[in-house]
Amino acid sequence: MARNRTASNILELKGAFRKNPNRARKNEPKVDTANVNKRPPAKLTADQKKTWRELIKAIPAGVLSNSDRIQVEIVACLLAEFRDRKGQIPTDRITRLTTEMGKLGLNPSGRASLVVADNPKANKFDD
Repeated sequence: MARNRTASNILELKGAFRKNPNRARKNEPKVDTANVNKRPPAKLTADQKKTWRELIKAIPAGVLSNSDRIQVEIVACLLAEFRDRKGQIPTDRITRLTTEMGKLGLNPSGRASLVVADNPKANKFDD
């Protein structure tokens, strides 16, 4: 099975295009992590909204964009169900939960695989 493609912005941060700049994918969508809507969707239950807020606080800074809201919603629903049933949910749902949490950087191996751009340092001449 082939490996998943690594996003161009991650490859660029790793320096992959220094030697071969022609390998960069030019039409890849840009991700805006600065303006993430952190309010939970209205259709979630009270427990799911509480879990949503907890997840938003726990996910490392610079990881989420607005296009990740559905993935966070799925994790919030699965985690709320896991807690409500005191861990008594089918194994495939637990596997999906832990997999998705890893993609959001919510476990050690998931955080190790994340590459987040550094915020530019403040310059005294910015004002």
